[in-house]
Amino acid sequence: MQSETNSANAPHESDADFSAADSLRRSKNAMIRVNAEIAIVGAGFAGSLLALVLHQLHRKPVLLEQGRHPRFAIGESSTPLANLSFEKLCRTYDLPRLTPLSKYGSWQQTYPELACGLKRGFSFFRHHLRQEFAPQIDHANELLVAASPADAVGDTHWFREQFDHFLAQEAQAAAIPYFDQTQITAITRDRGWLLRGVRAEQEIEVKARFLVDASGPASVVARELGIDCRPWGLRTNSWAVYSHFAGVEFWENLFAQSGGKPADHPFHCDDAALHHVLDHGWMWVLRFNNGLASAGFVFNEAKQACRNSPPPEAIWKNALASYPAIARQFSAARAVRPLIRTERLQRRAKQVAGADWAMLPHSAYFIDPLLSSGIAHTLLGIERLARIFERHWERPSFYEQWPEYEATLQREIDFVDQLVHGCYRAFDHFALLAVFTMYYFAGAIYSETRRRQGNASPQDEFLFSHHAPFRAAVSQGYQKLLHLSKNQSLATDALIAYRRQVAADIAPYNLAGLCDPSKQNLYPFV
Repeated sequence: MQSETNSANAPHESDADFSAADSLRRSKNAMIRVNAEIAIVGAGFAGSLLALVLHQLHRKPVLLEQGRHPRFAIGESSTPLANLSFEKLCRTYDLPRLTPLSKYGSWQQTYPELACGLKRGFSFFRHHLRQEFAPQIDHANELLVAASPADAVGDTHWFREQFDHFLAQEAQAAAIPYFDQTQITAITRDRGWLLRGVRAEQEIEVKARFLVDASGPASVVARELGIDCRPWGLRTNSWAVYSHFAGVEFWENLFAQSGGKPADHPFHCDDAALHHVLDHGWMWVLRFNNGLASAGFVFNEAKQACRNSPPPEAIWKNALASYPAIARQFSAARAVRPLIRTERLQRRAKQVAGADWAMLPHSAYFIDPLLSSGIAHTLLGIERLARIFERHWERPSFYEQWPEYEATLQREIDFVDQLVHGCYRAFDHFALLAVFTMYYFAGAIYSETRRRQGNASPQDEFLFSHHAPFRAAVSQGYQKLLHLSKNQSLATDALIAYRRQVAADIAPYNLAGLCDPSKQNLYPFV
């Protein structure tokens, strides 16, 4: 594996569409000039992976990165869908060095120096303001859904500082032109795309025929093209305070000390995307095998407003003080980097693709980390782009693909928002939340199974949301939940009726015995 340097790699042949003799010309004082077929803005995991895929398709990408690896990033929790997509990309486009990263066991065997965390599923625990967490004998304030049968084939939490760096190094080792610390100052069309910027006090100019925005929340391309990225049409409204921490206690220990029975759980509840569900939002805790944990409070704007809120340290301290059991989990913890307070998390580009440009999902939108959907959706976006470039590049049909890419991604954004917003509305009624999440898990598991059995189609949309009966059922279930959640107390007969409705809705896709009251919110892998 090639070590990262601050200089680009050796030049390759120029694209015939441009007049320059070489694809890269530079000297100490001269402007850096690059000719490429595809310019990718952003060299996080998505941009670097897409560049490697395009390189394997004998295309000529260039990677432009504003920062410098290794660098802090969140969006760390993978899912079975994410790992299946990642593995497919690696096998389809002959990237054998990356394939082991698709499972916890093979990752540890092949790259033990790359930090990650074991994720066996999702775990949820309901806390109440200024009250001790009190486990119930029927697990009514818990929800655990397994995603794998064993640690070796488990999912992972990506320690993005190292994971993204590794992929960027792989791109450089493949001789893909790579420019970090590059500030793009202008994007215009000039016989294709012309990107101008500055890198280490040196001007840079990149010409390309196609432009991909992989810059994530920076949405560099959208910003330069004047595309509206306000959260239009999104119902979820949340904001967060987060960091990485050392010394975080295992929740399983505290759960047992409070009278809970960890032996009943289908997996260790800390080996998961651990969710503490709160009166005013929720908290994530993701553990890595390097002694650190990613943790953040996500606040429901309707319950705790972001505007005029105090500094992040005060917000964090106050939130811990409000929930005694979580305070004990973090009693010996220390932040290893400054706490970050966000504004509203939600964003959505009004347009996500054109005839000669496209945004990857993580650049096009963000909803909320609640369902760990971001990595999986972005990898699905990379699959789509790879398929379009493989099948349609330099053909008239190439330009016909982007309206459907746009429409599909916008439909999927609406679907994810509906699922997440429904969960937020159900936070006050944990029994309702436990039922409503079954729509997400049914769609995810059904999609995973289609992939494993080779039945997935290129037309499949995220979480099986292209299937009209399933999408309609989720929409109806969401509307019913909005009605039920208006009540301060939820009648038992109303909850039973709603559970029966959801169970009937997901029955054609329920491969994991979901929505079964006899399992008492504890779902092993099936």
